Amino acid sequence: MLIDVVMPQLGESVVEGVVVKWLVEAGELVAKDQPLLEISTDKVDAEIPSPAAGRIAQLLVQAGETVPVLTVVAKIETDKDVSVAAPEPPPQWDEETEGFPGHMARKTGPPIPAPPRVESAPPPRAEPAPKAAAPAPGPPPSGKVRITPVVARMAAVHGLDLSTIPGTGIDGRVTRKDVEAFLASGGAGAAPSPPKARPAPRAEEPAPMAVAPPPAAAPRPVAAEGDQEIPWTPIRKRIAHHMVMSKQTSPHVHIFAEVDMHRAVAHRAALKSQGVTLTYLPFVMYAAARALREFPIVNAVVSGESTILKKDVHVSVAVDTEKGLLVPVLRHADRKSLVELSKAVDDLGERAKSGKISPDELSGGTFSVTNPGAKGNLFGTPIINQPQVGILRMGQVVKRPVVAPVDGEDAVVVRPMMYLCMAYDHRIIDGVTGNGFLYRVREILEAGDFG
Repeated sequence: MLIDVVMPQLGESVVEGVVVKWLVEAGELVAKDQPLLEISTDKVDAEIPSPAAGRIAQLLVQAGETVPVLTVVAKIETDKDVSVAAPEPPPQWDEETEGFPGHMARKTGPPIPAPPRVESAPPPRAEPAPKAAAPAPGPPPSGKVRITPVVARMAAVHGLDLSTIPGTGIDGRVTRKDVEAFLASGGAGAAPSPPKARPAPRAEEPAPMAVAPPPAAAPRPVAAEGDQEIPWTPIRKRIAHHMVMSKQTSPHVHIFAEVDMHRAVAHRAALKSQGVTLTYLPFVMYAAARALREFPIVNAVVSGESTILKKDVHVSVAVDTEKGLLVPVLRHADRKSLVELSKAVDDLGERAKSGKISPDELSGGTFSVTNPGAKGNLFGTPIINQPQVGILRMGQVVKRPVVAPVDGEDAVVVRPMMYLCMAYDHRIIDGVTGNGFLYRVREILEAGDFG
């Protein structure tokens, strides 16, 4: 019996993954849950375990190849006599030969005979005669170009007409490699084909507006002598694509609030005297989580042309790691105390930096909070973490002279102040709601009521 090993869905928005490295070879015996390969997605790097014990019958995808989620990447033979069967040599694959998703046909040439099995094993099955490699497929007869969401985003970024790019994927599909090769060869965004003639507008119809063609892709810079060119890692590529996609998807509105943190500072000092050390991040998360309960439209995600108001408050927290930015999710943040939030954030941060974060902990967030770190700046303008509709960025806490009431009179006092910047998606959040949410976060922080 053959068992499929598939590229898993690591996160709700993940559409593809990169096979970084195979940890086994064709013909090798493996145990259930033994790591088979390393993969990389825009959410996480992970090892994929074997779904069953048996022998690796086929490796269908090569290291370095990008494939859609749920693609079959290997097959495991689980016959009861597999433990005494001699391993078969790995088949050779031709990437340019069409096949089912996740499969590739054998290269041309005489079949490779399998070594003889021991007497207790059944006779080897006859290999089918190899087929000649087919030429790279062109666009399908219908004239339509089948593409993945990643290719669609790349086409939008570079202003490409995908009908002008030969597709080497299944049924002539244009793959990301096709687009990258087109751009590397100096290809520019092709202008769309001229529209069909439109009848003259009636008297009551306004004349159609002229639409400018998409801009041509900028020429690719070339490293000069002494320059250092650093290829992007798979995670860096996905961060870049995700950030560009977010800016193209959501009309970002950035608003700011200046927060008097003197009560939060006093509360922090009191906890420190009891042996509990906190940063200011849990304070902001505490306030944001409670404000989200009062402003449900901010605790939402966009699905097509619909808004989904999320029942639970799951706050995503940006964590900087050696491999790039990760955003683990702290679930049910509105149900946790300040100290519980602090412990949960520390745990997520440590495991994200050590590569021990699980894929499930990187998905399902409903709102994001980010901070500048120990060496941050006064404020910054964050990018929304799609498909969420809001993100809150902290600034540094800095002592400044401000006007504040003292004994019923206005006075100039020195207070620890912090800027908060919120970015919200103006497609579904209006100015009154966005400003009201940020004002409420400020109220909670300045009141100093942290339970």
